[in-house]
Amino acid sequence: MVRCVLLFTVLVGMALPLMPSVRAICTASVSADRVAACAFNPLLLLVERSGWVLSKQNCGETIGPEAFTVPPVLYYDYTEPDHLYTVVFVAKESGHPDPFDGGERRFYLQWLVVNIPESSLAHGMTYMDGDTIVDYLSPGPRSANADEDDGHPTRYGFYLYEQVYGAIYPPTPSTREYFNLDGWISTIYPEAAVCGPVASIGFGV
Repeated sequence: MVRCVLLFTVLVGMALPLMPSVRAICTASVSADRVAACAFNPLLLLVERSGWVLSKQNCGETIGPEAFTVPPVLYYDYTEPDHLYTVVFVAKESGHPDPFDGGERRFYLQWLVVNIPESSLAHGMTYMDGDTIVDYLSPGPRSANADEDDGHPTRYGFYLYEQVYGAIYPPTPSTREYFNLDGWISTIYPEAAVCGPVASIGFGV
């Protein structure tokens, strides 16, 4: 019996250094160089007023900004029962990077909602669901400033995160510009309380 316990202790001691941290398993960074909104499980977005749909089949397409003048309805089929979720809607920052950026991933924040019930996503999350941290701002075309216009569409992405420990009460970002997504997630207590992205969808304008 003692020999078995010793063997188990040795095996655990050897395995622990090889195990990644909870945050490494739980979160994936979103590259600011390319809003990789088609890289995760697909969300489905419906604009009720126009009937326009964004799904896995047309993820990444360039569309007119009028398609999202009002908040879309978000659907996700693979929610965990009784869990809450966070939706982040961001755009790739155009123009020159923040000189104090330090290489961190920063975006323009379009919309931020937390504490969304899984039932809302299953039946269609609207702007009335969850707790809005930053109000919805419809996407627009890239600035006409010659220094910022590189001839490519502005990339937008909706990202869904799972709140593994229930309701969260995060800080409100001080500005929409140069929103540090990874940094904002790191401020939420306890560590690894927000996991993901578990789903996403994106487009260009």
